[in-house]
Amino acid sequence: MPIKISVDEAEAVLLDALSLAKSGASLPIAWTSYARTVFALDAMTWTPALATILLAKATNDEVDTLSLKIDDTNPFSYSARGLCHKVIVPAAVDHDFSIRNTGREPLNNQPFFRYDRIDKIERTRNPQDTAIFLEVATAANEMDREEAFQALAAFLREALAKTAAARKVAVRTNGLTPSGARIAVEDFLRNDAKDRPQRLQAFAAACVELMRFSHVRTRRINDPSRDIPGDVQAIIEGDPILAIEVRGKTVSQAELVSFARECAAAGVHRAVMLVDAAGQKSLDPRAAARDANAPEVLVLTFNSATELLESALLWPSEIVGQSVKVFSDNLLRRLREIEASQATLEEWARAVAVAQSR
Repeated sequence: MPIKISVDEAEAVLLDALSLAKSGASLPIAWTSYARTVFALDAMTWTPALATILLAKATNDEVDTLSLKIDDTNPFSYSARGLCHKVIVPAAVDHDFSIRNTGREPLNNQPFFRYDRIDKIERTRNPQDTAIFLEVATAANEMDREEAFQALAAFLREALAKTAAARKVAVRTNGLTPSGARIAVEDFLRNDAKDRPQRLQAFAAACVELMRFSHVRTRRINDPSRDIPGDVQAIIEGDPILAIEVRGKTVSQAELVSFARECAAAGVHRAVMLVDAAGQKSLDPRAAARDANAPEVLVLTFNSATELLESALLWPSEIVGQSVKVFSDNLLRRLREIEASQATLEEWARAVAVAQSR
């Protein structure tokens, strides 16, 4: 019969491991190295997956760390997704350690949703990263309970350090003018940035916040809100009233029509398309609403990130300099929210610093 891990027992083990991680005790060098390696992998989901398998093994060392789901033919299988959702995610929030994900169910995602076992995973964007994680998961399978507990503490020490480092990043906006903000944004959203789509999404959310919407939400692949159109939504009383689709590549008129139609079907009556891409042809938002048979939807387009920024800076009630500061802080916070890397956070702070007084 598969293993059912007690949530209460797992929570107690995690708290004990946190205490050890925060102490000055020596922890396994090999597992410190493994943790740093996994934190550096391209796909962020490997990080909560590592936390989960180490916690599972430290709670019950009969667990097969290569299993992901309950399998009646494998008496050592367990539900990795359940353990992650019920224990790892809330603990990361409560105790302020990084798992590189802020969604509620980080393992409700490919490849974990598709496969039953880690050693059966084949289709991933980065096969080399998959091979590295398989090596780590296999090593975890060979540990007893105490060894796994030590490995979990080593992971948590690294996770705490990641959060502490991210918290230290700050933007200093003294002397930053609207013109300087545009320069900083253009610098930060450069075309060769590896995580440009995420940067654009965080940027759009920071701009919408300036428009005084009390609840602005960014979408994640594994978030239940993914069925709502757009990458960024403004929410009032639980309902999305504005959706922004963010594109770093050119968009056709047909794609704009499709987005307007999706917004109409979801009851979202403000549909905004932000396109920041060289060679973008002019789009016709009025024609898009008409062709989508959605006269109730107000469709707007912005042809560059700086165009959206200038519009967002126009409407707040405070002086422009204060709005520039609020935007800069908002963008840093939004980058953290979408799990941007430490290097990306620091790059935004540097872009602001370089653009001072310009």
